[in-house]
Amino acid sequence: MAASNRRKDGRRNPVRILGIVAMYLILAMACLIVLYPLIWVFSCSFKSTAGLVGSSLIPANPTLANYRKIFTDPNVNFGLWFFNTLKISLVSALAALVLTTPAAYAFSRMRFSGRLHTLIGFMICQMFPGFMAIVALYTLLGWAGLIDTHLGLIILYAGGSIPFSIWLLKGYFDSLPVEIEESAMIDGATKFQAFTRILLPLAKPILYVVGLINFLGPYAEYLLAQVVINSGGKWTLAMGMRSLTVSQFATDWPIFSAVSVLTAVPIVIVFLSAEKYIVSGLTRGAIK
Repeated sequence: MAASNRRKDGRRNPVRILGIVAMYLILAMACLIVLYPLIWVFSCSFKSTAGLVGSSLIPANPTLANYRKIFTDPNVNFGLWFFNTLKISLVSALAALVLTTPAAYAFSRMRFSGRLHTLIGFMICQMFPGFMAIVALYTLLGWAGLIDTHLGLIILYAGGSIPFSIWLLKGYFDSLPVEIEESAMIDGATKFQAFTRILLPLAKPILYVVGLINFLGPYAEYLLAQVVINSGGKWTLAMGMRSLTVSQFATDWPIFSAVSVLTAVPIVIVFLSAEKYIVSGLTRGAIK
């Protein structure tokens, strides 16, 4: 880097140096814009007053009372909300993986009638957000008797993630050499054994990525959950946090901030633990 910043006469190139400085300044500003709201919410969770706007970033009298109140206040049922959200997110992510992994393998390795048109149809489905069909989805769940049930919500989440998951998995399967499976079948393995014992272990990075994406969607989703779920005992975290902002007099922002911080902790842990799989899974499929 130092050599590239020097001209032929040995002096540093001021234009290149200014460009590097400007790039770092832009990156620093972008990080500040992203991190400032997060720092504010984290700081607000330690405040003793209910205000949010007009107070200092560093609380004058920091306290852990807001975090204790989450588990003691009967109006803040964080444990139940978290359990419901975790159950719905995990089951829908696993269901989506079970459905889309063999389907993506078929689209990648097999040639059949309607293959291209189906893939194009999946791509078109990704262009429209799920809430555009919310009336039709609610009607279908009503016919099936799945209104106000977690199963109905899981079906919506798992079904809505199918097009994107198939495209992502297919791109990764395309990057794996076909010769690997052919060698396994020459040694006596069946098509199914080559898929389960050879291809799936190689596809662990993209399986982590797809599973994580399908987990994060339901984990933070609010609109569909609000339409489908009516009972307070079946609320998700997003619905519970929304209830904290709806008050007759004022919103208790420190409690809301504390719930937000605890809600984000599992996601941060998952991202940090699966970072290498996420990077390799996304880049390899994208290169193909």
